[in-house]
Amino acid sequence: MIPMAKPSKSSRIPLPAGTVLTAVKVLVVLALAAGSLLLPLEGLGPSGRVMLAIFIGAAGLWITEAIPPFATAIAVIVLQIYLLGLPGSPGHEAIEGYQIFLNPLASPILVLFFGGFILAISMSKHGLDKRMAMLLLKPFGRRPAGLLLGVIMITAVFSMFMSNTATTAMMIAILAPIYTRAEKGDPFIRALLLAVPFAANIGGIGTVIGTPPNAVAASVLGGMGYNVTFIGWMIIGFPLAVCLLMILWLVLLKLHRPGTSERDLNFADELRIGPRLIIVGVTFATTVLLWMTEPLHGIPSAVVALAPIFVFTTTGIITRHDLKSIDWDVLVLVAGGLSLGIGMERSGLATYLVDLVPFETLPLTALMLVFAVVTVVISNFMSNTSAANLLIPIAAAIAVWSPVVGAMVVAFSASLAMSLPVSTPPNAIAYASGLLRTSDMARTGTLLTFVGVAFVLTAMVLLNAYTGLLEFGD
Repeated sequence: MIPMAKPSKSSRIPLPAGTVLTAVKVLVVLALAAGSLLLPLEGLGPSGRVMLAIFIGAAGLWITEAIPPFATAIAVIVLQIYLLGLPGSPGHEAIEGYQIFLNPLASPILVLFFGGFILAISMSKHGLDKRMAMLLLKPFGRRPAGLLLGVIMITAVFSMFMSNTATTAMMIAILAPIYTRAEKGDPFIRALLLAVPFAANIGGIGTVIGTPPNAVAASVLGGMGYNVTFIGWMIIGFPLAVCLLMILWLVLLKLHRPGTSERDLNFADELRIGPRLIIVGVTFATTVLLWMTEPLHGIPSAVVALAPIFVFTTTGIITRHDLKSIDWDVLVLVAGGLSLGIGMERSGLATYLVDLVPFETLPLTALMLVFAVVTVVISNFMSNTSAANLLIPIAAAIAVWSPVVGAMVVAFSASLAMSLPVSTPPNAIAYASGLLRTSDMARTGTLLTFVGVAFVLTAMVLLNAYTGLLEFGD
């Protein structure tokens, strides 16, 4: 018999350090989530307790990226179905059925995303994105600071009159020739890709139709006797948005230092005019026009997004291979975020968390600060619209000295909640480029949120004290 040699230490397969770190992150997050079930939370029912554990687990995994973000999103949907949506599950008494957690997989937001991806692919295939990028950015020069300012301003203007999500999808498609040609780790590209969703989120503040939280605020105030007109909102929202956009520009320049060397924008080959290019150009222009004029014709952005999907697939402009290149993981990520928001709302967890704050006992500035912070925290993990629906009526009712300030602070704060890829659909679209890490978005978005909230609070308190702009003909 041939003697077997003992395996040497060097022959053992070492466990990668990253695997150990990932396992530690997952275990810590799971321990925190499970530990929340043991907390003595009076007034929170079984469904709320289960939802709190899911919420903590999801937030921890999204922040640490211990597992891929789309995997966390799938886990959220599955756990909510098994633990909240089925008969006999721990939290079923407050939930209508498992279908509500699956509904986000076919939500209008996802349809809008899908349409944006289809537009981006079709434009890229025919060089239209390159030509548009050159045309729009040319007035801002070739230096990174100027180009960054141009992207911020162009995105913000579009987002004031059309869906933030649609705006981001369009701008990311237009900028594709720039970021796809850059070297990996280029700080300018990182700043550019962060500028688009953040500018879209902020730009929506400028008009009452810019983002759903604004419409919620106008609706609540209208029910209280205030006449919130388009121009009346814009007189307040537009200057605030412009100031916040300048803050965004300075924050991106400071954190990401994109350099001063000129960038080459001559990346568009001569366009060869043909039937397919004409179809793409006309369809793109029509889609954007319909997105921008939604208040006039009433066709939802998601329904408009179906048009390019239909046109490009039936004409062969989008092929089976093109469909495979779509970032399906991003669609799953967004669906998970929407499902989490539904679970928080239906289980009573969102209301419970809001009720923990003693709003009535706080002085003016502290009250608005608490409302802003609560709005930002909740909006980072659930729909901005849902957060606005939950908090704006409370803020307007409690802020008896000025319901307008209370409602608008919450609406603006909801738009400033953008620390994670799942915080807003525009964030998720930018994250889909594959050139951003969650930490990039968290670092920049969190700083911008803090600075933005402080600025909004200061501006609103001063406007209320020294002007009559917030009276709205009450």
